[in-house]
Amino acid sequence: MSIKTKVKEKLNDKILYSNLKTFAENYKVSRANALSGLDFFKLRHDIYKSKDFTKDEILSLFEEFKSNVEKSGCTVLHAEDAASANKLIADICKKHSAEYIVKSKSMTSEEIKLNDYLEKQGLKPVETDLGEWILQIAGEHPSHMVMPAIHKTRQQVAKVFEKHTGEKIDPDDINKMVKIARKYLREFYFKAKVGITGANIAISSSGTIGIVTNEGNARLSSTVPPVHIVLVGYEKLVKNFSDAMKIIRLLPKSATGQNISTYVTWIKGSNPSFKSETGKKHTYYIFLDNGRLSFLDHPFLKDALKCIRCGSCANVCPAYEMVGGHVFGDIYIGAIGLILTSMLHDEKKAKEILSLCIGCKACSYNCPAGIDLQSIISDLNVYMGQKYSINPAKKFVYSAVLKNPSVFKSAMKVASIIQKPLLDETKENIGKLPILSDEHNFRKLPSVKEKTFSQMFKQNNFDKFNSSKKVFFYPGCAVEYFFPEMGTKMVQLLQKAGFQVDIPDTQVCCGLPAIHSGDGKSGKKTILKNLKYMGNPEEYEAFLVLCPSCGMAIKEDFKKYTLEYISEFKKSEKIANKVTSLADFLNKNNIRLKYDDNKKITYHTPCHQGRGLGFVPEDFLKETFGENFIPLKDSNVCCGFGGSFSVEYPGISSGILNKKIENIKDTKADILLTDCPGCVMQIDGGLKKQNINVKVAHLSEIFNELDIEKN
Repeated sequence: MSIKTKVKEKLNDKILYSNLKTFAENYKVSRANALSGLDFFKLRHDIYKSKDFTKDEILSLFEEFKSNVEKSGCTVLHAEDAASANKLIADICKKHSAEYIVKSKSMTSEEIKLNDYLEKQGLKPVETDLGEWILQIAGEHPSHMVMPAIHKTRQQVAKVFEKHTGEKIDPDDINKMVKIARKYLREFYFKAKVGITGANIAISSSGTIGIVTNEGNARLSSTVPPVHIVLVGYEKLVKNFSDAMKIIRLLPKSATGQNISTYVTWIKGSNPSFKSETGKKHTYYIFLDNGRLSFLDHPFLKDALKCIRCGSCANVCPAYEMVGGHVFGDIYIGAIGLILTSMLHDEKKAKEILSLCIGCKACSYNCPAGIDLQSIISDLNVYMGQKYSINPAKKFVYSAVLKNPSVFKSAMKVASIIQKPLLDETKENIGKLPILSDEHNFRKLPSVKEKTFSQMFKQNNFDKFNSSKKVFFYPGCAVEYFFPEMGTKMVQLLQKAGFQVDIPDTQVCCGLPAIHSGDGKSGKKTILKNLKYMGNPEEYEAFLVLCPSCGMAIKEDFKKYTLEYISEFKKSEKIANKVTSLADFLNKNNIRLKYDDNKKITYHTPCHQGRGLGFVPEDFLKETFGENFIPLKDSNVCCGFGGSFSVEYPGISSGILNKKIENIKDTKADILLTDCPGCVMQIDGGLKKQNINVKVAHLSEIFNELDIEKN
């Protein structure tokens, strides 16, 4: 089944939609409460540093852990890959004459498909985590790393239980379902001769493992049977208890929004066991490589091994919220799942699911281990594009059109002419594109304007304004061709404030669309061409953008793709330090605006505004609009645009947009403001398509209508 067929199937699953939407809403509130009073970014920086190891350093920690554990009679083994790990575990089970094996939830065992292997060996593994057990008897695999059965309702669980037990189950009687699970599972703890767990942490200095659960099943699995097997990836090693506690502090807050999990179990050495012939438990630690060790020295994939398996990248992902983990991932779920699939599993499968990333950076921003997941996904897209090529039509656009200003300009001029029969009564929007299917026409798209921003800049003599206070403005493609008035309004505002505004001699795409789609070569050429037309950074107080995505590309990608070009890199570095958005610039320069109207204003935060440029203007807007400013629920959640993503996956894009529109309607605002032309295109197009009377505008358009307060 193709990825797009799977996506459509999940988009039509109303139960899945409701489950994930409810969880996402509750999680954000719980997580915020759990993190209240903590310096999240400092804590995650500490975790990042505590897990920043080379291959040699990890092997040294492993030897230290092994030495400490073996002193107490435990066995420590190395498994090169999934096959060797499975064989080691099966051999241990057979050695101890085990028929039944109780398992605590372990994503590492999912990675090696341990249950399938054991069953083929005539052994009987029983999952004891409630969610995992539900999926085991239902014949499914997890859709989330922490909450494996998040996609199922209690009604669906009741049917699974009825089929398995033969009992009639009331889906509203949660207590009875829990008792049934306890009744069916409890006997296996005593019948099993082997218990298998994973480990959240392995402390080398003491030979201690830490296991975090909410049900206590890991404690039972590790203590009741006479044999305990711990399957753990090398990346779970940390130096000491202090580093371990940093992870424990953030893991439950990021995973489920809890202050702390119900059970945090520490196990050291071999413990007594009345069921063992020696009086001591037989304990085996199996450290799984499966490619991990080599990746510890990889230039950009190594950071993925800092993951603490909290699942927060899925919890905050707008695309995951629409389709769930059976599509957005493979064995591992969420943004980290897209990455780990390429590292540990099927590379071609990874290429397919990488396209589901909308590029919003929510995963990077919320990762408690400080992993820039979005950056790794971007690098993987480029790698996959080089190895497997990209869509020929996209390739042509990126390599022949976007990086060639004259060709791009001519193409947009032609588009402005041929679109005329498609324009609606306003002459500002395209009514419907006949070349696209109905699912793509979920919004009204803006028309290509006959005059570009650069043309209007010169026609209005903006280039004749001189001042000792100078800024450089990078318009970007959307302002240049679709929304030139955003740019002209910003220039007028800044000139009223006494600033000279310069623009590029020639307008070139920032390169982000090519890079995100996997065409790094065209992206690099576009960036190098851009730098030729951007002014001398020494001459300007700031480099202004009205599109945060362009700003983020200038801050991050320009430097990354000019590393081998010394002068261009130096210029990129200087420009990156001066890139800013309009509201941030006004705020820093103490330029205040006076609002005399009574219209209600709300604000949508573009993905790359706070998570790229590092400034969210809500306080500035509250100061400007006073009581007329109405905060928007989930303001910083993606609107679903994502550039070409909304064309590639219109069902996901429109689903995300509809959630945004519901929140906008709840504010009862007259005007929705935002910092991004792409967000304007998406949200305004959706509101107009649904005939909802809310004006959508860029900050520059409204700010220019206000008077500047004199200090």
